[in-house]
Amino acid sequence: MGKGIVAVVIVGILLLGGFYIFSEYEKREALKNCEISLADVRIVSIGLTSAKLEVVLRIYNPNDVTATLDHIDYELYGNGEFLGNGEFIRRVDIPPHSSRLVSSYFTLDYTGALKAIWSALKKGDIMWKIKGVAHIDTPIGILNIPFEKTLS
Repeated sequence: MGKGIVAVVIVGILLLGGFYIFSEYEKREALKNCEISLADVRIVSIGLTSAKLEVVLRIYNPNDVTATLDHIDYELYGNGEFLGNGEFIRRVDIPPHSSRLVSSYFTLDYTGALKAIWSALKKGDIMWKIKGVAHIDTPIGILNIPFEKTLS
């Protein structure tokens, strides 16, 4: 009788473990259908040699299950000029049929941004572009989802 209880406990643990792995995989798989947009680029502070920006993305989940984002690597452009690389390193769950804002601080080095700054002064506005890859960790490896969005 003791062996039967042990077998039931082991089967229960395996079923719960399998359900957990399937659930986590489903959350990450759902991110493939999410819509990522560039919501805002804000100036946080201005220094003598660089400025600190906050890059804000909006992620909309059209799925019936929660989507999970593990991290994003990105390139930031201002008026078509490459400004540098950044990353969103916080894991985020996006509930079904909802949006979440995620933000990242970005250091804008003035020496690399002279063309964009000059262009912004001439035009009076900056067209921001972000090009990146969303990374999702799955039990079978990392899934990479590229994206590119603009904000004017």
